[in-house]
Amino acid sequence: MFQRVVALASCLFVLIGCGVAAAAQYELKIQTAVPSSSMYFKTMERLGERIEKLSGGEIKVEVFADGAIVKAFEILDAVSDGIVNGGQAWTHYWSGKNPTGLLFAAPTAGLGKGLDQAALLSWAWEGDGHKLLNEYYQEVLGADVVAWMAMPMGPEPFGWFPKKFESMEELTKMKFRSPPGIPSESFREIGMPVVSMPGSEIVPAAQRGVIDAAEWISPGDDLYLGLADVWKHYYIQGLHQVDSIGDVYINKEWFESLPERLQFVIQESMKAAVADQINMNVSVNSAAIKKLVDEKGVQLHETPEDYYKAYMKATTKILDKYSEKDPFFKKVRASLEDWADLTVPYQVQVNGAYYKMGKTALESGAVK
Repeated sequence: MFQRVVALASCLFVLIGCGVAAAAQYELKIQTAVPSSSMYFKTMERLGERIEKLSGGEIKVEVFADGAIVKAFEILDAVSDGIVNGGQAWTHYWSGKNPTGLLFAAPTAGLGKGLDQAALLSWAWEGDGHKLLNEYYQEVLGADVVAWMAMPMGPEPFGWFPKKFESMEELTKMKFRSPPGIPSESFREIGMPVVSMPGSEIVPAAQRGVIDAAEWISPGDDLYLGLADVWKHYYIQGLHQVDSIGDVYINKEWFESLPERLQFVIQESMKAAVADQINMNVSVNSAAIKKLVDEKGVQLHETPEDYYKAYMKATTKILDKYSEKDPFFKKVRASLEDWADLTVPYQVQVNGAYYKMGKTALESGAVK
């Protein structure tokens, strides 16, 4: 009898040691703002799988495509109210509630100070970004959520045009689809007539002549949306969302009810999602560019130098306007500008080396 008990105990020990999943005690339902075909949806699926495995099966995660439970612009309220306990979107979706949202998700033109996406991520995880992000959601917007900047998407391309352009004057003659808020205000400041519309409306609007040019998200998503079937001139280097990072939200009451070890699992899984997205950006967008050029006949162009100076100057003017109106906007902007002062000198040198190395390889034919 004693030997049977010992044997049974040994088997149990082996099963536990081998990581047999415990029965799920918690359910996390994540409503995304993207279709299931998007690479960003795949990032959320990976996030869910990682949380399940690292929690030993104690947390079961379901990920839902755009509109499955609530619409994209209802996600924040749905997570806060507990309709779903997880969500994915972008802070600038809520800029209508308070304009500071854009500074987290996509500080236009790198704040006019050259802040790049790597430095923005560094601010989020090593600086005051995470703390200020949650102050924005919990105190400024009054949402019962915990949020993470976990989906780096940028830099987003300038966009698609009917022909190659050489100057700012040519840009002012084309009606351009732009994101709403500070990006579109900055475009108007430099004289570009802009309109905003959902991605699904871009191609029909172009076919009806409502717009002459447009931007969307990235080569991978632009290819899927069919923009190359309308336009053949693609400018990768843009400033309106040169830094672009998506958020993940979890209902604060639900999150704080978890044991500390499971809170840690989620926190570390969010960090891993950052790496997932960075890696996927390179693979998916590189493959998309090759397909756009080789199969769709798309021409890639360098953005003219005068655009950078004009757009960065315009952005600074718009940011000054919001800083004067909103104390929290001013506070977050100041934190980001301090981070830019710290990081831009170093990042310029590092990124300059990569750019020159790659350009030399392309010009010499070492890369085809």
